[in-house]
Amino acid sequence: MITRTWGDALSPTFRGMNWRERARYRFDNLMARGIGAQILLLAVITVVLVVVASVAIKLSGALPEDSRDDSFGLVVWKSLMHSLDAGTLGGDTVKWPFLTIMLIVTIGGIFVVSALIGVLNQGFGEMLDDLRRGKSAVVERGHTVILGWDPKLFTLLSELAEANRNQRDACVVILADRDKVEMDAEIAAAMEGHRLRIVTRRGNAMTTADLGLVALARSKAVIVLAPASHPDGSAVSANESDTMVLKTLLAITKVNVDSSLHIVAEIRDPQIEPVARMVVGERAALILAGPLVSRLLVQTGRQSGLSVVYTELLDFAGVEIYITPQPLLVGKTFREAVSSYDTSSLIGVHTKTGEILLPPPFERRFEAGDQVVTISEDDDQIVLNGSPIDNDDAILPVPTEQRQAPERTLVLGASSRLPVVLRELDAYAADGSDTTVVGETDPAEVLAEIDGQLKHMKLTVQAGDITDRGVLERLDVSSFDHVIVLSETEGRTQEMADARTTVALLYLRDIQRAVAVKVPITSEILEIQNQALASVAEPDDFIVSNTLISLLVSQVAENPYLKGVFDKLFTSEGHELYLRPATDYVQAGDLSFAVVSEAALRRGEIAIGYRRAETARDAAQGFGVVLNPSKRGRVTLGAQDKIVVLADN
Repeated sequence: MITRTWGDALSPTFRGMNWRERARYRFDNLMARGIGAQILLLAVITVVLVVVASVAIKLSGALPEDSRDDSFGLVVWKSLMHSLDAGTLGGDTVKWPFLTIMLIVTIGGIFVVSALIGVLNQGFGEMLDDLRRGKSAVVERGHTVILGWDPKLFTLLSELAEANRNQRDACVVILADRDKVEMDAEIAAAMEGHRLRIVTRRGNAMTTADLGLVALARSKAVIVLAPASHPDGSAVSANESDTMVLKTLLAITKVNVDSSLHIVAEIRDPQIEPVARMVVGERAALILAGPLVSRLLVQTGRQSGLSVVYTELLDFAGVEIYITPQPLLVGKTFREAVSSYDTSSLIGVHTKTGEILLPPPFERRFEAGDQVVTISEDDDQIVLNGSPIDNDDAILPVPTEQRQAPERTLVLGASSRLPVVLRELDAYAADGSDTTVVGETDPAEVLAEIDGQLKHMKLTVQAGDITDRGVLERLDVSSFDHVIVLSETEGRTQEMADARTTVALLYLRDIQRAVAVKVPITSEILEIQNQALASVAEPDDFIVSNTLISLLVSQVAENPYLKGVFDKLFTSEGHELYLRPATDYVQAGDLSFAVVSEAALRRGEIAIGYRRAETARDAAQGFGVVLNPSKRGRVTLGAQDKIVVLADN
């Protein structure tokens, strides 16, 4: 015969379990339901205690003489008062049976009330913790949303604070999968002295539920940061980083279907751009960080001081690039318009069809609907206040075209961005140029994807540790025209990669001092705070780091049309920025900058500033770089000074 227990008959879940196990299981489940269930359980215990005590008092006849006619409900009330207030027992002067029952009720009440206080305290603590950790949805409007957490964030916030300095109650909302209290503490330390309201929320930007906290639909811009490192500091691969960005973009499109939302996303691998375009469309600004840094490394590596020019143009302190309407220029040629500005530098046109010409043909006339692209201190200074030059005697004749000489370039570090760097170098190099690559791992493995693509330069690769002085001395560094140091991040934290770059720079400078030959060096630094250390007291070791990416993202977030301007500016095709000897344009001496501007125009170039050699090592003087000087202002230029021009080659 088969016997079945009561628990077996109830549910297959409890087969083989005794009543204690079943009771414990149900109790655990009830406790797991949260504070509400715990309070309900205490209430049930109190009711049972009070009702049982009341029944016992009624049946035993233990009521005091003056209460024998009390109803059962009144007895229940008195029992409840005894359970909630232990002091009530002290006032009872009745028989021992009644006192005993009430003593039991009071002791049980003490445990219930103590437990209730603990539960309520825990509940209020959790509620306050939730409020402190910011789980409520923001109700901002016109704010900037930043999705993700990265060392670039603090530079980005500083620039947004500067950009919105004149805006009342400007707000930035940050959503990152980090502890809110930690985020607030780090931001407070980094943003001391800046006026910008910053709201943080903890959440995963790749989930639609968490994106609902930051009011995407009411924001003016959404910035998606590409993570460069894991929480432990180790580098994130480009593929992993871009995958996270793509998932975030997909989540954004699910939460907000409005195609007019201004999205600025950072992507490290250019092959991911077509996929991202399929997700967010053509309106989104996709910043290709890898190619951009590579181009800047190459451009600044070939021209000392150019990184200062780019930094000045990209940050919100000093001069900036503006796109504004100027109807008074309709009918004038671009060349005439350049001379029409004194406190601004005209560099291009944003046509009525949306095309960016940087610059257009000099004889192109402005049409209705065209907007000017200018460099200026502020948009209120973009006025037609120029005047013709009074004397052009200092302008030198336009020289005949000279053939570019071959160059020798040394690239240290087998970084993942090495192929892009070499392709950019090849675009600038003259035929017969030579480039040597030295990396910790065999650079040939990294270069496999560009096999046969280099047209102008010969490539030599070798394996070697760039922090080994013996390796560097055997390279004969003084025989090269330029040196570029790339960060080797494979298997390292960003801090360690920057430390290796700093060691290589120290050795390179010491080697150059020994042979009394100075070769321009451009190095890549990942962490912003390491830039001062990496400069190793050599101000012309200009560093290209993630700072430039942050500056570019902040500019595009504030003005989406600038994305087209920067795409034109940071490419090897078309016009680019160059620093060229001032005495190639004008005679040495004191003259107005309007004369310098006219000398550049006669060569098909646009002069936007100059660099003084005597202050080129002074950080307080901007390393000698002055952009957008007043054309009426006077400047003394010598043989060692440079002119900053926008030129075709």
